[in-house]
Amino acid sequence: MKNYQQLNQILGEGFESVSNSGVRAFTVESLAKRLSMSKKTIYKHFPTKENLIHSIILYIFEQINGVFETVMKDEPNPAVQFVKIMENISKFAGRTPVNHLAELKSQYPQIWKEVEAFRLGHQDDFYTILKNAQEQSFAREEINMRTMSIVYINIINSTFQPEFFLQNDLPIRDTIHGFVQIVARGIFNEKGLKAINIYNEKHAT
Repeated sequence: MKNYQQLNQILGEGFESVSNSGVRAFTVESLAKRLSMSKKTIYKHFPTKENLIHSIILYIFEQINGVFETVMKDEPNPAVQFVKIMENISKFAGRTPVNHLAELKSQYPQIWKEVEAFRLGHQDDFYTILKNAQEQSFAREEINMRTMSIVYINIINSTFQPEFFLQNDLPIRDTIHGFVQIVARGIFNEKGLKAINIYNEKHAT
């Protein structure tokens, strides 16, 4: 097996394992059994549990970056881009029980800071999407999209923390979906909302 294939296999299965068990219960031994691989092979790539968990998080960052790149390249309508990207992000987040996200934040605060920095780092992508929507007459003309993108990403980062979902007993995926729909109604005009509604109808679950 090629080295990068082995790494991706470890990180992909590692994400599933951490999502299912949480970082506290997660062990290299359990991952090795899941992969039918020796612990020695895993430790060759990742010398400590913390290093492995950190690498798993970076792997997820790459997957989400890929979502931004693919959607912004393949979806021509920026209003739909906005909804589609957030939908994919909510699917990623929703795969991990919120109590396990809370574990990650409490057990590995430095890694969680990287999660927050990663979120904030996509502010320019959202600005590009919203500005394009405005220029293509899918969004309201009177909105300052630079300000909107800053406010939007900071609301997500500060509000959508594990404790918020736990304290309010809210499901991650449904909550993010509802929030995005509310924001979309404030940003996009009739033309933009029509495109979003058509997309939602085609992809209703």
